[in-house]
Amino acid sequence: MPTLAATLRTEIRRLAAVEVQKTLRRLRRIQKQVKALRLASRSQKRALSGIERGVQRLTDRLASRGSRAGTRAPARGPRVPPRTIRALRRRLKMTRVRFATLVGVSPGSIFGWETGRTVPRGGSRVRLIELKKGGPRAHQRQARSAARRGGRGRRRARA
Repeated sequence: MPTLAATLRTEIRRLAAVEVQKTLRRLRRIQKQVKALRLASRSQKRALSGIERGVQRLTDRLASRGSRAGTRAPARGPRVPPRTIRALRRRLKMTRVRFATLVGVSPGSIFGWETGRTVPRGGSRVRLIELKKGGPRAHQRQARSAARRGGRGRRRARA
């Protein structure tokens, strides 16, 4: 027959083992969570470094164009604000399509200029300024020359 001390020792060992198992289960669960967080952190770091590389490429591309990163290159010649383009078209009482034909661009370009999403460049800007300065007579001359050009500005040769 076991003694009281031996029985107590056995019971204490059994209870201690149960407690150790509970604690180990919690510890393993926490270890799994830590591992999952590490993996997520690694993938996020990879994604972040990819985004940083992309931003650096864009910054380098902007710098290679001659402008500083985050700023636009100044336009050569006078600027034509969107409200001026809209007012000019209304003063000439033209639709976007007719006005686009007159300037030698697409109606979508006129929409972009009037909303401020894009700005007229090169020859288009020059033609707008001439229209603005010249008034209705210059408009009629330009309309005739546009009709002779075929209604549009530059055309690409089809292959």
